[in-house]
Amino acid sequence: MPTIKDVAKKSGVSIATVSNILNNKASVSEEIYQRVYSAMEELDYKPNMLARNLKSNGVKFVGIIVPAFLGIYQDIIEGIQRELSEYDFYLITRTTNDMINKEKKLIDEFIGLGVCGIFVVTSFRDMEYYKKAADAGISLVFIERTVDELNYSSVVFDNRSMVRNLLRSLLTKTCKVEELWLITGDLSYSSERDFLEGAYLAVEEAGMQAKELKRSQVSFSELQAFADMMNLIGRADEIPPYVILSSERILESFMEMLSIYDRKDTHIFVPVGERWSSAGRSESICEIPRRAVYCGKRCAQLMLEFVKKPATNENTQIVIPTQEVKEEQLISYIPALHRSLKILLTSNAMTTALLRLLPAFMRESGIQVETKIFTYQQELYEEIMKQYESGSSEYDVYMMDSPWIEYFRQIQCVLTLNPYLEKEKEYVKSFVPEIWNKLNGGNGRIIGIPLVSMTQLLLYRRDLFKSPALQRAYYRKNGLELGLPSTWTEYNFLAKFFTREFTEDSPTEYGTCLLGKKPNGLIQEFFPRQWSFHGAIMNKNQVVIDSLQNVRAVRNLMEAYECSLPQIWDLMENEQIEAFAKGNIAFISTYSGHIKSILDSQFGSIGDRLGYAVLPGKYSLVGSWLLAVNGNCQNPDTAFSFIKWITSGTRAMQCSVLGGFMPKQTVNLSEQIKTIYPWNEHLEDYVKMERQRENIRNARGTYINNYSIEGVIADGLQDVLCKKCGIEEMLEDCKEQIKAMVREWK
Repeated sequence: MPTIKDVAKKSGVSIATVSNILNNKASVSEEIYQRVYSAMEELDYKPNMLARNLKSNGVKFVGIIVPAFLGIYQDIIEGIQRELSEYDFYLITRTTNDMINKEKKLIDEFIGLGVCGIFVVTSFRDMEYYKKAADAGISLVFIERTVDELNYSSVVFDNRSMVRNLLRSLLTKTCKVEELWLITGDLSYSSERDFLEGAYLAVEEAGMQAKELKRSQVSFSELQAFADMMNLIGRADEIPPYVILSSERILESFMEMLSIYDRKDTHIFVPVGERWSSAGRSESICEIPRRAVYCGKRCAQLMLEFVKKPATNENTQIVIPTQEVKEEQLISYIPALHRSLKILLTSNAMTTALLRLLPAFMRESGIQVETKIFTYQQELYEEIMKQYESGSSEYDVYMMDSPWIEYFRQIQCVLTLNPYLEKEKEYVKSFVPEIWNKLNGGNGRIIGIPLVSMTQLLLYRRDLFKSPALQRAYYRKNGLELGLPSTWTEYNFLAKFFTREFTEDSPTEYGTCLLGKKPNGLIQEFFPRQWSFHGAIMNKNQVVIDSLQNVRAVRNLMEAYECSLPQIWDLMENEQIEAFAKGNIAFISTYSGHIKSILDSQFGSIGDRLGYAVLPGKYSLVGSWLLAVNGNCQNPDTAFSFIKWITSGTRAMQCSVLGGFMPKQTVNLSEQIKTIYPWNEHLEDYVKMERQRENIRNARGTYINNYSIEGVIADGLQDVLCKKCGIEEMLEDCKEQIKAMVREWK
């Protein structure tokens, strides 16, 4: 951030001259005016009017940086303000959400404002930025978290003694060590390390071993903390009866998890500030009060001493003691459930997230939910059609793949949701409009609510493409620079280079791994290639699957198959991801929803080497799942209430953090979600590349279901790849079968 000093240097005048010009006090030539203002424009310098006005009145600036403006930090700020209120200080408050880059920017901002001091709850491991502030003559007071290598003043809470006394009391009077669960935030922070050390001391003093204590570390970010806890616990009975949390910032996420699992017998102990109250929350929460306002007061006193006597003042460390703790009550009884819903689902990451949140819906609504899950989407499709053909109302809600929309809308096997959505205009607006319109055809009959949206991406090993040795080898072999493919032809060049059968010293056994499960897997591989080669199934009411463009697309797929993990005929995304995560494949094309499972994979360790990019060519296949209501549903209001519940507000965010991207505006704009799913930053560009399948009508003008046509194409592709027939022969056979479905266009 440029300063007035930078402007003075660039324009070749004194700082005082620049200041006078900004305050309309200077008597200088037009040439100097122009030099100064040109320098300001070039540097993008924006004078802070508030700062200038306050400084003109003799007011001193002090900044405070905290992770969030809530709970204990509000109390600390109040204590600082109370103490500074008698003096001419202006306190500037900023929050970081524990984001280091944001904290760096705030330090630069404060230096640019010319503050005389900074209070900070730091997220840094590297203190160079604060050394920079100190060198600029700014006094520093660290709050709650200290930095061992720096000798700056600090005011902290006695977390070690607090948790030591609590656990010592619990272990001697109430519980066993195996009944305890200690949850802290990031252990790189001194406050969290002190908390853990105090717990270990108490356990050892009770004659037990520290390793017997169940302990976990979670994020301070609300959504990520929730995800961390849900990943730590698989069932309700895995939650111990006594839980000690290091911070009220973690509490909301923990309570959310308890509500989902409907636990009624968990005691929670958590340090809180003076403003915080468990009233109206739960009787199970035991508050451990911390003198946060007093902490703020002591911080302000230290800062005042620095400002008054900067030359003689020494750095000081102050520890605020914590009060003793009392034991607590059980959660109140939650009434038994009644009404019911039955849901048909397919196995994917979003389904897993939905299942984990179901206990919360059942508790809140009193509606019991049963689910049936199919491994492959075709099995789900066949079950939905079976329900439709028999007129069954056994299931209320379906998970629906985007290729089925037009056909399902036509045969009315699912309910039209427009009557519900007319009353829910803000709810409709809450979805990403480009995705909503693409899936629902604008303003027509709406039959499904978007649950998860994925885009096809190229996933690759970054380390392979950055290797100088491999770059040289690729150039020697192909006369080309080693880089990501922009065409499917380049894709195959690269796949062959990274396949050991064709390149003896390849670091991977296979260049790629194709999806082979019929029909969906092969269709996902074929359609982006077909569109890139300008092929189509229909053109002007004529079947053109046998076109030269499609011949080229199939030939390209055959070349890729030669470089793929063999025996792909049972491979869908889960198996493909498992194979890729083991590290013996250079790159694959798959949906973005699977990236997180690679990063979290138990099968390999390529997470830190994973790269992602757009598919070669200009097109990718839309990959979205929706929730729909059975057309014969006897409880449509209840069914829609569930769909709205799972796709709204907090639940939408929770589903997204647990199972992939839900196309909601709040999700798309969330900085926390972007941290978890960084590829969503390019969502707009990805959506532009996405293309829907061709929806083909017969001679009567009615849609032919996609599985019928795609099944024909997938069977043909498998035959070609297995060399049972030639490309032209296969495509001609596909043409005749599709023509039979279409039955001559009128």
